[in-house]
Formats: sequence, structure tokens, C-alpha cells
Amino acid sequence: MKHLSYIFLVLAIICSTSRLYAQEYIHLSPLNTQDLPKIPPKDCGGNLVRKVMNGDAMWKHSHQKLVKSHFSQKVFIRMMKTLYHNTKNHMIGIRCSYWSQTPQGDSLLVSGKIYLPKNRELKGLLIANHYTIATDIEAPSNIFQMDCIYAMKGYAVIMPDYVGYGVSKQEVHPYLHWPSAAHTAVDLLNCMPPLLDYYGYTYPTDVTIVGYSQGGAVALGVARLLEQTSSTVSTPWTIRKLYAGAGPYDPAATYDYCVEHDSIGIPGAIPMIVMGLSDAYDLNFQLSDFFQEPLLSHYDEWVTSKQYSVSQIGQMMGSGRMSKLMQAAVLDKNNYLTQQLYHALKLNSNVGYSLQAPAYFMHSTEDAVVPIINSYNLQTAMPDTTRVRFDFAPYGSHMEAALPFMQYVYQDL
Repeated sequence: MKHLSYIFLVLAIICSTSRLYAQEYIHLSPLNTQDLPKIPPKDCGGNLVRKVMNGDAMWKHSHQKLVKSHFSQKVFIRMMKTLYHNTKNHMIGIRCSYWSQTPQGDSLLVSGKIYLPKNRELKGLLIANHYTIATDIEAPSNIFQMDCIYAMKGYAVIMPDYVGYGVSKQEVHPYLHWPSAAHTAVDLLNCMPPLLDYYGYTYPTDVTIVGYSQGGAVALGVARLLEQTSSTVSTPWTIRKLYAGAGPYDPAATYDYCVEHDSIGIPGAIPMIVMGLSDAYDLNFQLSDFFQEPLLSHYDEWVTSKQYSVSQIGQMMGSGRMSKLMQAAVLDKNNYLTQQLYHALKLNSNVGYSLQAPAYFMHSTEDAVVPIINSYNLQTAMPDTTRVRFDFAPYGSHMEAALPFMQYVYQDL
């Protein structure tokens, strides 16, 4: 994901003045209809775009160009602009705010983005959970997202920002704390019926859940939360299918892997993990107990400010070796602080959860960012069945595999 954050910063400027989405945050709970954008009664055209995206040629060509260019900013921006111009007339985007909760269970105003196809007959609702970000500008409510393509298949697409981004950017993002992220998704989902009724959409009460990387782990958490709370909500949602790619489903195993190999695929995620879980569980970790220089002296500037991407933070940290990033004492699992961190990581594993919904899990065997041990452990506890499928193959790097994952989801919907 070396160049991805730079690309999205540029895309934010490209798309910020567009009419694809409402500029202001529309409050959903209770629904504020006064500022909602108008949606034409029907979608005119779009069949050619859908036909092209249902085929393999476009996806194969795009993947080849990205890999050949080493995911260059120029190529990626050109592709995203093409996607934007070919989809903008067939959907409407709404930046929204709504009530969810902090990791401690307190009420918190959060935000996200909703994409609605102009065709009033929906195939269903789809929750798209985003990958790891560190800058607020990358939050779904602030930028054009590729996941909007699912609206071209007739789905209402909802994308939570998660706690710590968008209107809640003053909060610490509780990175890898799946319950809080899942709640922002489910709470946004539960806001949808009044909005869809207002616009006159017909829709089933089934939900598709999608996520890659951090979003993959969140997606599994969303499915778990929906299955556990379906009997307590006014709209009993049914999960149509879960699609999860390369997720850190087992954070403790990931930590062990990184320490054992003295390496971490996303160095900038280290401070987000430690201090995010510290905030989520009120552990009161001190920076000096965990981090070495230069991160120790620049934590607020690099991380708290949410002005730098995870790749930028990693570059400024200057190393991908755990022994160079963290204090030697906390690399010992017998250390009391490490045991507290490890316990928090274990609490955020979904390995062993007995998922009832149909599911597809993909992970590239060449992934050096999110170790495939996460998916292996998940598979061991959730064997392949006619309901659950695991797809492990050499799809390339973590970033390269994201496009085949999206293609599979789009064409399977």
C-alpha cells in the first residue's frame, strides 16, 4: 500500500467539488430530510458500464497496468477518474452522520458515506468496510471510494468511517478493535430503512458484507454482531453473504508472527495498534514504555494529527523491524505491559466464532503485509463447507490481490 494514500489525497481534490455526493453531513438518527439531495426517478443508461465490469477483460487490463507501473500514482489516478466519470451519473452519494458508540459503550456521533443507485428496486444492502487508514481525508465520507461500484449492481452501499474519522476525528481510532468498528457499520445499517422509504426504494432485508485488509476483519465482526443481535433490532437483517479478503482476523497471532520474524508489513500500524487498544480498554499505556525514537518524540505530530498516511508514518519511522521500533522489554511476552497488550489482541480475534452466514474468504499466499497465518487459523476453526469457501492462491502482494478480490465480489453479486 506504498502509494495508495498519496493517490487518495489527490483523488480527494479531484472529487471534492463533484455533485456525486451531498457536501454536508446529513444526520440520519433522527433522519433530517431537509438537506437530502434529490434523486432522479430512474437510472438512464449504465448498462454498458455494468456489462464491461461483469466481464473479465477490464479487470485483467487494469490489474496488468497497475502491476506493470508498480501502482504508480499517475496510472491509479487515471483509472479512478475513469471509474468516477463512468459511474457518477448512475448513483448518488450522501455524506451522513449518525449515533453509534465508543469502545466503552458511550454514545458517539460518527459518520460515513452512502451510495444509492438511481434505480428504485434494490437487490439488497451492502456494507463496505474500509482498509487501514491514518489520515482523516481517506475516510469514506471525505473521498470517492472504489466500493461504490457495487451500487452499479443495484445495491445500496454503506461505508462507515469507523470511530476516529469523519465527524469523530477528535477521537483515538481504536485500531483492530472490531466491536466498535462493527457497531458503526450496523448502526448505519439500522438507519437505512427510513432513508430508503423517504426516497421510495423497494428493498429486501438481506445484507451483503464486504471488506479487505482491516476491512476484512471488520466485515467478519459485522457478520458476528448482526448474527448475535438480529433478534433485538426493529429490522431483523439477514446476511446474504460475507466477502472478506486478507484480514487480520487473529491479531495476537499476527503480533507473534511479527515479533518472531522481526518484521511488520505496515510499520505505521504499530503505534495505531498499541495506543488504539490502550484507549479502547483504558490501559493507560505510556509511549516511552513501548516505542523507540524517532516515533517516541513525534507521535502526536505523525499519528495523533491524522495528517499522515500509514505509509508516510512508516517512512518517517525509518524501519520495518520490530526490534528497531519497539522497546526491547515489550518484545518479551513475559513483560506485564506486553501481557496486557496481548490480552487486548486476543479479545479482538474472531477465530473460533461459528459463523452461520455463507462466506468467501480470500488471501494471497504471497501477502507480506497481513500474514496468511490469520486466514489459516480462521480456516482451521471454520473448515470449508458448502456454505464457507476459502481461497488461498498466489494473487500477488497484499495490494495486488485487492483488485482480484473486488472483481470476484462484483461478479458474484
